[in-house]
Amino acid sequence: MLAGRLEIGHNAPLHVREERLSSCPDACRLLYASDIHLRDGRSDHLATQVVEAARRCDAHAVLLGGDLVDSPTELGTLRGMVETLARVAPVLAIGGNHDRRVGTSRVREAVIKGGGWWIHEGSVDIRHRTRVVSVVGPDFTRKPTGDVRVLCAHNPRIWRKSRRLGFDLVLAGHLHGCQFVAFEFRDRLFPGAVFYPYNLLSHQSGATRLVVSRGVSDLVPIRWRCPREVVLCYV
Repeated sequence: MLAGRLEIGHNAPLHVREERLSSCPDACRLLYASDIHLRDGRSDHLATQVVEAARRCDAHAVLLGGDLVDSPTELGTLRGMVETLARVAPVLAIGGNHDRRVGTSRVREAVIKGGGWWIHEGSVDIRHRTRVVSVVGPDFTRKPTGDVRVLCAHNPRIWRKSRRLGFDLVLAGHLHGCQFVAFEFRDRLFPGAVFYPYNLLSHQSGATRLVVSRGVSDLVPIRWRCPREVVLCYV
């Protein structure tokens, strides 16, 4: 149900927020979807919303930013979602704290069996036109070498150490925008930013941009002025 700025449940369409690092008409489009939280009773609906968003955006790659499943029973849905997404664009995935509870190895296996790449400790180069977009996971230890360098992470605290490592774009989620937003001030969403300094939408430091997604789903599905979303990045 959607009543004004109040959203209860998951029936409202996913918001697609755009972040433009490139103004080129042929820029590479990366769709970042985090905090899907597949669980019994809503998994099929959420998976369908993510797939439909990827199709609408005509994404060149889909990045799954962790907290993909909340229960082992939903690993099959995750695999099916990745299989469907992979028909749209390459799928790259990392884990989050909820995935660790289910078992990171099991989540990784579901992604790989669905035809995706697990990049938590690795990287994938995406060739787009004449450029190479290097996408790395949070535990990748070498410096990426592409023309565009993207860090796909889950917890935005990684910004502390990543903002000076030569990335063009750092993607994170985890905070869900704190689900209730009274106002924005200096890039931050309040009152959540009082407790979580990275509760923001985007922040630029030098040549590096941090983008924090408000996420696809929540454990308690109630939001105020904080739409569920995926983020389409033009790089």
